[in-house]
Amino acid sequence: MNEVFLSYLWKYRLLHRELFTESGDPLTILHPGEQNSDGGPDFFNARLRIGDTTWAGNVEIHLRSSDWFRHGHQHDRAYDNPILHAVYEADVPVCDGNGVPFQTLVMRDRFPETVYDRYQGMMANHQWIPCYNQLLTISDHGFNLWAPALAVERLVYKAFNIRQLWEICRNDWEEAFYQHLASSFGFKINSLPFELLAKSLPLKIIRRHLDQPFQLEALFFGQSGLLNRDLSDDYPRSMLHEYRFLKEKYRLRPVPQATWKFLRLRPVNFPTLRISQWAHFIAGSHAGFFNLLENGSYADIIRSLSTCASPYWDTHYMFDKSTAFRKKNIGRDSVNLLVINGIVPFLFYYGMEKEDPLIRERAMSFLEQTEGEFNADIGRWAGLGLPTHHALQTQALLHLKRFYCDRRRCLDCRIGAALLSGPPH
Repeated sequence: MNEVFLSYLWKYRLLHRELFTESGDPLTILHPGEQNSDGGPDFFNARLRIGDTTWAGNVEIHLRSSDWFRHGHQHDRAYDNPILHAVYEADVPVCDGNGVPFQTLVMRDRFPETVYDRYQGMMANHQWIPCYNQLLTISDHGFNLWAPALAVERLVYKAFNIRQLWEICRNDWEEAFYQHLASSFGFKINSLPFELLAKSLPLKIIRRHLDQPFQLEALFFGQSGLLNRDLSDDYPRSMLHEYRFLKEKYRLRPVPQATWKFLRLRPVNFPTLRISQWAHFIAGSHAGFFNLLENGSYADIIRSLSTCASPYWDTHYMFDKSTAFRKKNIGRDSVNLLVINGIVPFLFYYGMEKEDPLIRERAMSFLEQTEGEFNADIGRWAGLGLPTHHALQTQALLHLKRFYCDRRRCLDCRIGAALLSGPPH
């Protein structure tokens, strides 16, 4: 038994209907109150009827009543005068500053044993998720109703890193978005190298060369450290020649070549192709990509991100190594990931900072319009019958796994709560 489980019982009113305080007064829970995740009593603004009197105030929950003293609440004014002390076991009396005993509810033996049995079963389960066995048996898990809130939780979590980037960029929205989206073009494996690449080429330099796509590509490849004097093809040698002049002009320092990762990547995901696609995205947007973020439709964003590498890469994946002709467009799955990890989180944070719910709603609508990504975890969720049709659902499921299932927060999970308090299976 633990306080987390007792709080769950209280929050969801899973105690027996006929309750009595330790002093023998009948107790009715009119409203359990709002659960408090910060310092102070466990529940605020509860409403109770004790005897013939209706009370409104705070409720504190402990495993044993002596925990009141063990936690030092007698010295904390935030805990003055709770309307109820709910405990699993009353081992010592607890009084207020005037020596008047608190109204106390002993919760032991006053809830269905099946609920605790299910909870213990989940906590002891070492499968992929604690409720794996139970989830297979139900269809009405309520996930669709919870998915938007989970997706928002995930976006708020991502907003922390975006805020740090925005502050580093001295509150310059365009520069911050430029660096954030560049990181997304790295598609996790090369996310950091792309971030370093964008930081090494500030937007103020990029804007001076927007009408010269070749110069942009030379700048990005030169700063990547992937251009060197040993190259033999005319195109990279021409880029190197152009870059040397620009490097001296802007006093640039390239990213170390060893930063980039090629190992275990499919050739279509090689950073050489991604850098060229990034350069052409920037050139094609004419630095209006932030306006695209603010005002562009979903179709506009998809169209802009569906860019391609320069013609040299039609027959190459690496410098100086020819291959069969193939146009190197960014595939639809990659575009979806750029929307999910690049566009939507930044747009949502922008809406948070501007305190504009319409911007945040627009970000959420983009998730609903984007196909859900697929990976091992999403495949397992789909096998359990959870919906994975669009990105709002898949992002919610990824957040659910990482922040609830992996941490065994079953009592904070709406699916877990439904499984615990529902009818026996």
